[in-house]
Amino acid sequence: MDLTVILGMLISVACIAIGDLMEGGNPLHVLHITSFIIVIPTALASAMTGTSSEYVRAAFKEFKVIFKKSPINLRGRISQIIDFAVIARRDGILALETHANQMDDEFFKKGLSMAVDGIEAHEIEETLEILIEETEEYYHGAAHYWLLAGESCPVIGLIGAVLGLILALQKLDNPAEMAAGIAGAFTATVTGIAGAYIFMGPWGNKLKSKSKYIIKEKSIILAGILGISHGDNPRTLEAKLLNYLSLAEEKKSQFEK
Repeated sequence: MDLTVILGMLISVACIAIGDLMEGGNPLHVLHITSFIIVIPTALASAMTGTSSEYVRAAFKEFKVIFKKSPINLRGRISQIIDFAVIARRDGILALETHANQMDDEFFKKGLSMAVDGIEAHEIEETLEILIEETEEYYHGAAHYWLLAGESCPVIGLIGAVLGLILALQKLDNPAEMAAGIAGAFTATVTGIAGAYIFMGPWGNKLKSKSKYIIKEKSIILAGILGISHGDNPRTLEAKLLNYLSLAEEKKSQFEK
């Protein structure tokens, strides 16, 4: 579970609720089922209209990625690649055939199998780069759906507020009911803004952020396979791959004891 997502949403809601309570309000009054029905499903449907169907499916399929801790371990992947480079340099690249067949990562398996089969390095690069581009486009489209839904929320919340005000103004002969109607109308605005900036917008940005690690891992795998195919020295190849790591990650060589 990715605590930055859970804590981010909980703290955001808690801060608003505490501030409302300090001013003598009641946060529960904002939970208005009619406003929720008007704003949230409409925003999702609106984003669906403006997004390709394959990316709408991807947005819901990859929704779990937003909340799950990323399984990507770039340091571990580099270590695995260098282990393969050592084997290839010592026993020949054909010695990696068994390892390629046992790979659980389809991208890595495909690239390593191509190298073992003697495919030219430039052909391996062209093939895997296409897969990387398609993967990037896939996650970008999925993230765009949530971002578009978030962008729609405030305006749809405004529509809900206007509809509520129209109904409230029909009760001029009953000031108490009119006041209650106006108060209820503005809950749609609150729902729209919260949906955009606390939930859907951050969800889209988080999915986009996590997809960068997925793409980076594939770029590391591609560079590693090309290095193995060229017969690069494992130490030299490792130094190259470590450059893909961020400044926050340790770049110590596995050859250093």
